[in-house]
Amino acid sequence: MLQTYSRQDGANRMTPSPSCAGCGHASVCQASGYDRAELSGLRHIAERIGPLRTGEYLYRPMSPFRALYAVQSGMAKTVAVDVAGREQVLAFHLPGEMIGLDAIDRELHENAVVALGKTQFCRFPYSAVRQVAMEQPEVPWHLMNAASHRISRLQLSGGNYLAEERFAAFLVDMRDRRALLGLSADYLPLPMSRADIGNHLRLTTETVSRLLGRFRQRDLVALDRHGLHVLNLPALRELGQSLLMS
Repeated sequence: MLQTYSRQDGANRMTPSPSCAGCGHASVCQASGYDRAELSGLRHIAERIGPLRTGEYLYRPMSPFRALYAVQSGMAKTVAVDVAGREQVLAFHLPGEMIGLDAIDRELHENAVVALGKTQFCRFPYSAVRQVAMEQPEVPWHLMNAASHRISRLQLSGGNYLAEERFAAFLVDMRDRRALLGLSADYLPLPMSRADIGNHLRLTTETVSRLLGRFRQRDLVALDRHGLHVLNLPALRELGQSLLMS
C-alpha cells in the first residue's frame, strides 16, 4: 500500500512506488505508453497528488517549475490570466496526458492548472525526470510528442471557422483522445462548464448551449447531466474536418 503524508499546500500526496502498485488507473498509463520498458523510469519516480476538487489549483501562475504532471483520474484545465484578470481556457486534460511542459524553458508556470471535478494527478519531479532521461533516451521523445499534441489541440481555438465547425471539432478531438487513451469514446464526460467550453473555443456560453441543442435535434449527440453520448461520429467529423485536418 502507498502511504499518504501531508503537504503545506493542502494536497494529499503519496510516496513514490517503483511499480505504481495499488493504482486503479494502470490501463490509462498503458495506453499512454508509460508501461513500455523504455519509459519505465517515469513510473519509478511518480508521486500521487490529490484528489483535488472542482476549482482547486494544481499550481498557479508564476509559481516555480519543479515537476511535470499527468492527470491520473478526472479532468483538468489549463488557464491563462491576463493583466486585467481575464481568463482564457487553453486546454482540457484527460487521464494520462502530460501537463507543465511549457514551463521547462523559463522554469516558471505562466498559467494555472485547475481541477474539474474530483481529479487525481501523478507528479514527476523534474530533477528526477532529467536523470531518467539520461538513462532512457526514449523519455525526451515521449515528452516532445506530448508537447506536439498539446500544440495541435491549441489550433482548435484559432483561425476563422464557424461555430459549428469549432464545436464539432472539439467533440471529435475529445472523443479521439479518449479512444487513444483506452477510455470510453462513445460517451464524453463534460465536467467543465459551458462557459469554459465557450471560452476555450472563442464562443459565447449561449452559442455553446444553442449548438448542443442543435446537435441533439439532429441526432448527432444525446445529453445527460454529466456529459454526452456521440451518436453520429461521421457527421461530427465531417462538420469539423477543416480544423481536424489542419
